[in-house]
Amino acid sequence: MADEDEELAQLKVLYDELWHDAKSMIKDMNRSIFIYFFAGLITLAFSTIIIGTAVSDLNKIISNGASSLTYFYAIVEVPGAVFMIIFGITLLYWYRKLKKRYSKWIEIEKKD
Repeated sequence: MADEDEELAQLKVLYDELWHDAKSMIKDMNRSIFIYFFAGLITLAFSTIIIGTAVSDLNKIISNGASSLTYFYAIVEVPGAVFMIIFGITLLYWYRKLKKRYSKWIEIEKKD
């Protein structure tokens, strides 16, 4: 009987450690999910900068004051901006999806 009580005490200590680790893992997971949101917003912000630069380069080309490097920039910037917009929207989609998937765990972490 004493052995069973000792094993139960050891198991209780182990479960308490697991619960504490699970809470910290949920907190870390919540922070990691937020990174998707932050990265998505930053990516969309940079895509607007790229679009502005592309418009500026296209204006230089239209006004016939452009070098060959400006043509290269204009050709690369437009698909780059489209890629950045798609990537930013994808990051925000994954943020929403992960936030919804793990919302129960996040609520448990907030309660304790």
